[in-house]
Amino acid sequence: MSLPTPVYPDPPPGYEPVFPQSGFNAYAGPIFRRSDGDHFLFTVQLQHLNGGGALHGGMAMGIADVVMGRTVRLTIQPAKAATISLNCDFIAGAKLGDQVIGRAQITRRTRTIVFISAQLTVADKPILTATGIWKIVDQGDGDSTAS
Repeated sequence: MSLPTPVYPDPPPGYEPVFPQSGFNAYAGPIFRRSDGDHFLFTVQLQHLNGGGALHGGMAMGIADVVMGRTVRLTIQPAKAATISLNCDFIAGAKLGDQVIGRAQITRRTRTIVFISAQLTVADKPILTATGIWKIVDQGDGDSTAS
């Protein structure tokens, strides 16, 4: 069975796409960010399902990584950061057509490390919680802190 070509709808009013529609992102999205940065929006499509007809756990983790990574990036810009740790707990499933909302909160920041937590919900019910650590690898002034 081959996957259909992903359908990328226009962003809902007040949202913008998180990344371009190419390569892996063409199948992992679309993920939209609300313009005020409050949350991210993702609708479960056929290519996101596991064999049991639910949102694939790896896809849910991927959404959490995007939500947390973009939140870190927006907070530290123009610096850049990379995921060094991502821990996820699965609470419930999501099915085809469900709208998943992702919210993240930075819990601590040092000069080179950002600690963050996130939650994915469907209809205000949590489906995944996550914590992560991001390493600031470029301070945005050309001074790389990566080792």
